[in-house]
Amino acid sequence: MATNRVHSAMFDPLAPIAWLGAGLFDTAAYVGGIGVLGFGALKAVLAPRRGSPPFLAAVVRHTDQMLCLGLPLVAVVNIGMGSFLSMQAYFGATFVDGTGAVVGVGLIRNLAPLMVGLTISGLFAAKIVPELRGDRTALDRDNAWVPDRLSVQPNEPIEPTRLAASRIVAGMLVGPILSIWGVLVGTLVGIQVARSLLGVTFSEFLATFLGMIWTRDIVGLVAKGILFGGIAALFACYEGLVVDDRQTSTAARVCRAISLAGLIILVANSGWFLLVYHSGPAFGPTLLKPPAR
Repeated sequence: MATNRVHSAMFDPLAPIAWLGAGLFDTAAYVGGIGVLGFGALKAVLAPRRGSPPFLAAVVRHTDQMLCLGLPLVAVVNIGMGSFLSMQAYFGATFVDGTGAVVGVGLIRNLAPLMVGLTISGLFAAKIVPELRGDRTALDRDNAWVPDRLSVQPNEPIEPTRLAASRIVAGMLVGPILSIWGVLVGTLVGIQVARSLLGVTFSEFLATFLGMIWTRDIVGLVAKGILFGGIAALFACYEGLVVDDRQTSTAARVCRAISLAGLIILVANSGWFLLVYHSGPAFGPTLLKPPAR
């Protein structure tokens, strides 16, 4: 009889509907949990609980750690981006005069903040999720640098939203800093490759770069850096703090935080591109000749 029940359950025609319903419910619960954690972190910043450890010390500590880990990774990624963009002009042999614009503006407008967002999604998840899955009472002694200001009792757990808030704010600071760093590294590499392969001088590179840059490009670099850093940290904190009945492994939580944060960053990056650049004259100045009529 037990075998027959298992056999019939395996071929239950309503099973796909049940799976779909469970998936939709889990998705709604996950999105709601992310929203609750985000608003809770904001409240923890604006209206902290009395006796909470100094918030600034926690933010500085997390920012310092993330920058130390992120600077070399972002440099390696954007060395590849800068050299690739320059070599595209060389091997394509169609836009050599615009190498400066292709490299510099391409990094600022799209590639640098996007690659930084994807990079720190992995970095934040790999660091934050295992950290928050550890001993909650020992987490975030953020004022270890200033022990005389310690106001939390040794065995008193720190509220989860405050654990998330310090890391999210750190992510929002790290994102634009690493984005600017990525642009600098990629552009310098692009200049060197352009000089070596294409014979483009520094002044020529700079002239085409400045001729194409818009104020909205600089604003977008900073704004996307802040947004992407916050998204990466938020998903990592949620996976580190959420409690479920499935006993999901830490490795699975890290993978899920990276994947979901990366997906949201990709969607946000495309949305920014469409709204900001397609809402007006496409891309601004151009080095291409107008089409013949």
